[in-house]
Amino acid sequence: MEIEKTSTTCTVKHTQICKFLGCDGCEKCTLNDKNVKEFEKQKVNARWELTQEHLPVFVDDFHESETCFFCKKRPGNPKDGYALIELANPEPEYEKGMIFGLGNPQREIVGSMIPFPVAICKDCRKRFNLAENFKFYSAIVGFILGIIITLIFSKTRFMQYGQVPIITILFVMALSYGAGKQISKGLIKKYSSEQYFKLFEVPEMKEMEEEGWFVYREEAEKTRMIFTKKKPRENFCYFSYDFRQPEGTEEGEEMSENEMDTDIDMQ
Repeated sequence: MEIEKTSTTCTVKHTQICKFLGCDGCEKCTLNDKNVKEFEKQKVNARWELTQEHLPVFVDDFHESETCFFCKKRPGNPKDGYALIELANPEPEYEKGMIFGLGNPQREIVGSMIPFPVAICKDCRKRFNLAENFKFYSAIVGFILGIIITLIFSKTRFMQYGQVPIITILFVMALSYGAGKQISKGLIKKYSSEQYFKLFEVPEMKEMEEEGWFVYREEAEKTRMIFTKKKPRENFCYFSYDFRQPEGTEEGEEMSENEMDTDIDMQ
C-alpha cells in the first residue's frame, strides 16, 4: 500500500529508511522531527540499506503469514497476534569508546537491531505465558503463605523479634519462586513436542541465523518476547512494495540515458 508522503523538505523521502520508518506516513515517521538533522537522516538511511543486505527476501513472511510459526506442525494454527522479539546483527560495523563513549573505539557486538514480529497462535501464546509467568504466580502464592505462617505463629516468642515476620515472608516467597522456576522448566519440556520455545529453533529462521542475526538478550530455555495484537506500525515491512524513488533519482537516470544517446550520435 502506497502512503502519501506529505513532507516537502525531507531529504530521505521515498528512500529505503523512509519506506521503513515512514511506512504510515510522514506524520508518524520518527525522522520527521525538527531535532533530527538532515545529515543524521542520510546516515540512518545508509546504515539501514546495509542492514537490509543481511535480511532474506522472504523476511516479511514472518509477520504477514496467516499461520503460526511456533507450532511444530506445518501449517501451524491460525494467527492470533504477534510475538515481538528484538533481533540484533553484528553488521553493519559499529564502534564505540570503551568508557562512556570515550577512549579507543572498540567494535560493538551489535551493529544493528530490529523489532521482529512473528505470527503466533492463541495456543502457543498461552503456553509461552504459562511457562514465563508461573514463577511469578508462585511468588505471589509464597507471599500469601508467608503472611498466613506469620499470623499462625504471631504469638510465639520467635515472631516477636524485630524483622522476623518480614524475613519469614521473604524466605517463603523465595522458596516458592525457586520452585516455580523449576516447574516452568518442566512445562517447557512438556510442551516442546507441540511448539518451539526458542525463535531460532523455528526451521524457517535458518537463513536469518546464517546471515548473523541473533536474539538480543536470549534466555536459556526460551526466547524473551512481547505479545501484541498489532505490528510495530500499521504498514510495517522490511522491504516495501512502494517503488517510488527519491526525488531526482529517476530524472537523473533519464539524463544519463540521454547523455549516452548523445555520445553515440556524436560518434
